[in-house]
Amino acid sequence: MMAISWRNQIKYLQKVAGCIKLYAAVIQSPQTFPNMPHPHGLSHGWAWFSRILNLEPVPDVTAAVIEAFLKVAGSALHKQYKGQFLKLLTFLYSVYVPKLEAVTKSTNLGPITRLKLFLEKINTSQTVPAAAGRIDQCICR
Repeated sequence: MMAISWRNQIKYLQKVAGCIKLYAAVIQSPQTFPNMPHPHGLSHGWAWFSRILNLEPVPDVTAAVIEAFLKVAGSALHKQYKGQFLKLLTFLYSVYVPKLEAVTKSTNLGPITRLKLFLEKINTSQTVPAAAGRIDQCICR
């Protein structure tokens, strides 16, 4: 019985992370029409990310969602918000990750560990890697 619920949880986390990756791709996509503002640009992603950090963490889900979001949109947010974004990541690592660890069972630390490793990589290089497969120009014209 336990293995079935664990598999369901993994599938759920993959689905949620997939939805967040799609959202992160949308907010950083280039403008299609130059005379119209982006309907859901990076400012919405910044607001979403800061709001997530103001909520109490949910075991497993919050870490997986943040990691998925940062891997896809982190580079674009860093390019746009520069030092402020790095300060937010420092807050995430020093204040929010310990909260995540406090509410998560010691047997389910996979998402938190992946998030910490990603944040340590960013801290070491002081840059956020672009998402794999990212296209910088609009190909729909």
